[in-house]
Amino acid sequence: MKKLSVSFFFVVLFLFTCGVQDGFARKKKKEVKEVKKETPYQKLFKGKACETVKGLLTIHKMNGKVYFEIPRNLLGKDMLLGSTISETTNNLFGNVGEKPTEPLCVQFTQTDTVISLRQVSHAYTSELANVTQRIRESMKPAVMYNSGILAYNPDSTAVVVDMTDFFLRDDEQLTPFSAYAPATWGGRWIVKEFKKDNSQLGKIKAFEDNVSVQSSLSYEVNLRNQRYYYIYKLPFTSLMTRSFILLPEEPMRPRMADPRIGIFYQGVSDFRNGDSGLKHIYYAQRWRLEPSDETAYRMGQLVEPKKPIVFYVDNAFPESWKKYIRAGVEEWKDAFERIGFKNAIMAKDFPLDDPEFDPDNIKYSCIRYSPSQVENAMGPSWTDPRTGEILNASVYLYHNLIQLVHDWRFLQTSPADPDVRKVIFDEDVLGDCIRYVVSHEVGHCLALMHNMSGSASIPTDSLRSPSFTQKYGTTYSIMDYARNNYIAQPGDKERGVRLTPPRLGLYDYFTIQWLYTPLLDAKSSKDEVPTLSRWISERSGNPIYRYGKQQLSTKLDPSSVEEDLGDDAVKSATYGVKNLKYVLANMGEWVKQDDPDYRFQQNMYNEIIYQYVRYVNHVMFNIGGIYLNERYDGDELPSYSVVPKEKQKRAVDFLLGQIRDLEWLNAPDLQQKLPLMSNISTQLEESIFGALLARRWLVALSAAKDDSKDTYTTREFLMHLQDFAFAATRQGKTLTTQDKKMQMEMIKQILLVTDLGKKGMSGKPLSLTDNCKMVEVPEQVKLMSRERYGILSQEVLGGFSNAETMQPCAEAPETDVAQQPLNMAEKQWFGYGVNVNTNLVIEPLDHVYFDMLKRIQTLLKSKVNTGSEDTRQHYRLLLYKIEQALK
Repeated sequence: MKKLSVSFFFVVLFLFTCGVQDGFARKKKKEVKEVKKETPYQKLFKGKACETVKGLLTIHKMNGKVYFEIPRNLLGKDMLLGSTISETTNNLFGNVGEKPTEPLCVQFTQTDTVISLRQVSHAYTSELANVTQRIRESMKPAVMYNSGILAYNPDSTAVVVDMTDFFLRDDEQLTPFSAYAPATWGGRWIVKEFKKDNSQLGKIKAFEDNVSVQSSLSYEVNLRNQRYYYIYKLPFTSLMTRSFILLPEEPMRPRMADPRIGIFYQGVSDFRNGDSGLKHIYYAQRWRLEPSDETAYRMGQLVEPKKPIVFYVDNAFPESWKKYIRAGVEEWKDAFERIGFKNAIMAKDFPLDDPEFDPDNIKYSCIRYSPSQVENAMGPSWTDPRTGEILNASVYLYHNLIQLVHDWRFLQTSPADPDVRKVIFDEDVLGDCIRYVVSHEVGHCLALMHNMSGSASIPTDSLRSPSFTQKYGTTYSIMDYARNNYIAQPGDKERGVRLTPPRLGLYDYFTIQWLYTPLLDAKSSKDEVPTLSRWISERSGNPIYRYGKQQLSTKLDPSSVEEDLGDDAVKSATYGVKNLKYVLANMGEWVKQDDPDYRFQQNMYNEIIYQYVRYVNHVMFNIGGIYLNERYDGDELPSYSVVPKEKQKRAVDFLLGQIRDLEWLNAPDLQQKLPLMSNISTQLEESIFGALLARRWLVALSAAKDDSKDTYTTREFLMHLQDFAFAATRQGKTLTTQDKKMQMEMIKQILLVTDLGKKGMSGKPLSLTDNCKMVEVPEQVKLMSRERYGILSQEVLGGFSNAETMQPCAEAPETDVAQQPLNMAEKQWFGYGVNVNTNLVIEPLDHVYFDMLKRIQTLLKSKVNTGSEDTRQHYRLLLYKIEQALK
């Protein structure tokens, strides 16, 4: 029994031991099975030096590569992708802080295991569901970049993709070469070769609503035209900050734009509800200003907006500039207070204690400083392509802007203001010039376009009135190119005449009212239109509120041009020329102690010539001029009207008088101190007379469109010029060089515009579509002035921008204002250019020219033996040319 018990005990023990061992074995096996394998996400980042930032997206940077961890709930969401220059080898190609290209609307999308970065267009819209679906199919976002999914994050809510190649490539839509850069002027001269091996990634940043990645991009750059290399194989590197910012989840309600008021806009093509054809709709660009307390706002109380407009002022500016820059921003506060907003716009210094602040991030609107020779400033903005909401705006101030504003102030006001007869201005004078420029640029950032008729409705003599100028300055809009008061004469400052533009003009206040007043009771954009349209129509008969479009090619409207003052171009130019003579006669004495090398006087002499040419052209534009107005039914002003005959004839008389009185511009005493140059008067005499002759086409057009009983005909105009050119011949006098050149030019032009010109005369006839019907600055002056580097220090527009110094007939780079499907003719009609059909039929003029030629021939035959021998030889040459042409 005992043995059995013992045996039983060992059996049980054996079984228990085996069971325990088996249990341990099973447990051990189970433990092995529970050890998880490394996920692709872990393998991708484990054990590697990885920098990670988290925000809208999570970004990983390691081993020279950058990875985006994109939340799946952001796939298909609209973002803006923008590019900012953070550092550059050479700011002739773009400036630090500048955004060289328009932002792109993009989305991340997923197809199977591929993530695509796609470019999105919001150019078409419809209220019909089936049409919207077909639009979606017809405007499928284009793939900019593809990457396979490398991993999912631990909870599978985000996908990881490699974005390295996207940020280290040469993409024209994200280029570091600005279209407005002084060396490239639209990019037409630049030839570049991208050096990927010399490019690398920089800093990464991530915030709640945006992320950014820096790319250091390297190139070899050539700058050339068809004949010369200006830069050859220059090593060039630009550090670019590329930002992705999520567009608002709830889009702002758009405000419908109106071409009768000068605002920036963008367009969509609307396929209507089946009851009409395609219609172009334009949205005004504007900041989203909403009252923080709607009840108080409705009661007429001043309220703060939910989100104010904030401009951050670059800490790189000279300290003496900063308070004037801030003043230029914040003087717009008054316009917003008039519509019920307080603290709607403000300026702040770059914050030093905010780790999130990044001036290169498109989240922040900044005023940036550029150590550049460019004499300019710009004020572009970026908008939500769906609505026109301004999301970011920048002002770029180039250092040599100081040269430009100094030249303006000295040249235009020194006869009346002893305080500016200096090589270097006092801080308060220079600061006020800076403030004016900044306020103009901020106006662009608020979506105000140029209004070139802002000063044209002011009576010229009112600009010498203390009471008027103290109230209104020199213009009704600082968005005009109206500078300082060049009408004021010596002694006027002491009488109280203001010499500078206003802080804001009446037109500026109205534009802010129209653009930013909340129409709280309107249910839709369409419901706002009657009120907005009525506001403009009610003012349509008041010239203060007239919008004059900038004319970038042919100048048809003399009341809508750059740099002019007053409603009487002849009277204004007379005052202006008188002041130029005063400056030229006295500046040597004013600045002799501070200008030993005559550099300042050389520059101001050149600027005097530029300014003189502007005055002459202001008068020139009245000859054949046509006033142009955007007009809706019920508005008081007509769509166009012709400059009256009396005004055109006064303009011709003034210019012919100038041809006889240009010796003062030669300034022999000053020229003896300067490098050798020819007499300016000789070149300008020829240029003025040639430009006068060229206006014959516009005189013919204006005569054809004049419905008055007293029309200035082409025959009268040409006979006016002929009588002037041959006056000395009729009197039997010896001709001057000037007389001979005018006579030769007149006969040449007559022959060229008729079939008679095919017999040996060189040149070509002008046409209405020729860009220049104006006097040009002599080339030798250009070479010694701001154009001496072969670069153009001027703006473009659209926006953009500006303390601009647009030269006659400069061709600005085109900006894509309305979205792509809108054609240029439609865009120009709406608000950017002047809507003119240059193929209008005008009266045939060959019989007029033939009659003139015969009259000249008869006169020459009767006077061929009068005057000096040189004069007689000239007559014989003219008769020979005429006789050859008439054979």
